[in-house]
Amino acid sequence: MRDITAVGAEAAWLLLAGFAVVGSMVVLADGRLRWYPTGFLHWFMVIGVAQGPYGLLLASGLIPQAETPTVRMAMLPLWLVGTGYAVWVGRRAVFGIWADRQLAYILGDLNVLPRVTALHRRADGVDGREGRLDEARTALQRRRGRRALASLDRVLEQLEPHHSANDEWSELRSRVSTLTTNFVPGSRAHRESTAA
Repeated sequence: MRDITAVGAEAAWLLLAGFAVVGSMVVLADGRLRWYPTGFLHWFMVIGVAQGPYGLLLASGLIPQAETPTVRMAMLPLWLVGTGYAVWVGRRAVFGIWADRQLAYILGDLNVLPRVTALHRRADGVDGREGRLDEARTALQRRRGRRALASLDRVLEQLEPHHSANDEWSELRSRVSTLTTNFVPGSRAHRESTAA
């Protein structure tokens, strides 16, 4: 019973610590690519520092000592793995916020939305493009660049039958594909580029 209590207490504190780590990384980064480990040495330092709070929680009794030696031996590695995962999540959050801001600026600087909207108005039919353009407009207003980029990419894809021979469409399609490859690692364009 004491083992279950100890593991439960550790899990609860680990969850709180994880939220604190992610929140701190996002706040300290302030939309820039910083405050996260970039190499093996940095990750090693994070894992080393993570033992400090765990030791304090054990010493204060906030995390009870487990009775079984096996459970006691497993608790520290569990804490370290959980902390490492929190830092990884924080790193992704920092990159996501940075990517959104950069893309919102780049898309605005290139006037992508007005240019895609002009192509849309010259094409026959609607095919749900108006809704995608509204999504992109709202996303740009909220500085959610990746969402805006995805919506614009789908509109350009729907416009292909109408403008495939159009230089403006070809240029926009190329720019959007490049931005998707560079800023959205899980995208189809990124996977195709990696495979090539």
